[in-house]
Amino acid sequence: MTSTIEVSAGIIVKNNKVLAARRKPGLHLAGLWEFPGGKVEPNETPESCLVRELKEEFGIDTRIVNYVGDNYHAYDSKTIHLMAFQVEHLSGQIQLNDHDQIKWLSTVELDSLNWAEADIPLIQSFKSIISLTEFYQQFAQPYADETQHIDMKDLYPKFLNLLPENAHILDLGCGAGRDSAHFIDLGFTVTALDGSANLAKIAEKHINQPVQVKLFQELDYNNQFNGVWACASLLHCPKSQILDVLNKIHHSLISRGILYASFKLGKDESCDARGRFFNNYTTSQLTSLFKQQAGFEIIECWEETKPLRNSVQVWVNILCRKVAI
Repeated sequence: MTSTIEVSAGIIVKNNKVLAARRKPGLHLAGLWEFPGGKVEPNETPESCLVRELKEEFGIDTRIVNYVGDNYHAYDSKTIHLMAFQVEHLSGQIQLNDHDQIKWLSTVELDSLNWAEADIPLIQSFKSIISLTEFYQQFAQPYADETQHIDMKDLYPKFLNLLPENAHILDLGCGAGRDSAHFIDLGFTVTALDGSANLAKIAEKHINQPVQVKLFQELDYNNQFNGVWACASLLHCPKSQILDVLNKIHHSLISRGILYASFKLGKDESCDARGRFFNNYTTSQLTSLFKQQAGFEIIECWEETKPLRNSVQVWVNILCRKVAI
């Protein structure tokens, strides 16, 4: 019987470079590269563990910036639950104890190293977050202007007709607040959420209420919403994390609650010309995904073509209902 060990890992960023550390000879995983960190002790949060470990291991002071993702990986008789956080290096010169070499790399260069297997999925998670963060830091207002007036009138009824009057809706990835504003105007209670602080500020002005800044992976609601509206938002969640995020959405819905989500048509993960990360699906892949995720009954899954920046985009949409597991 294997045991599970909780471990925190730090993705340390300084001057737009990421720190990678190589395990020194004589230690477990010697010669492989990793994001540094350590075992979470009893009565310790993953975040406080990481700050402590980086101080003990490297002699540096750090600050947790945000959650990146997690991964379970089996090593012989034990399983590692590795939780990664983006970390800011505040002060102190790095001293090597458990490592014999460090490198500061751009996100593009991260794939060039021989990484410990448990860390590999976290690289993709971090790259997806960084690509979106950088884009919305620069282009939040143009993006808001571009998406604010897209015609959604054919999609709204499919979702809203399945909800009771005065339903509570989570607008998951609300962007500039276009859909939240429509739901509020119809008398629904709306919790608006987006992973971009810049977009959240724009949305707040548009809907005249606070917008929560939170990543998909940080969802912590429980039996709270009649419906979750995830229009062109979950497509930014890596495939390695999508099932866990769907489970969090399932927890957030009340019994018989409704989820709507849309993705770009495609078979794999990709980045567009603007550098944004996308998790694409075909109709069959998306239906298979939701059949893997216990607790959802698929109501409808369909494709549609919409105009997009002087071209067209094929979207894969899904409507499903929370059912008892």
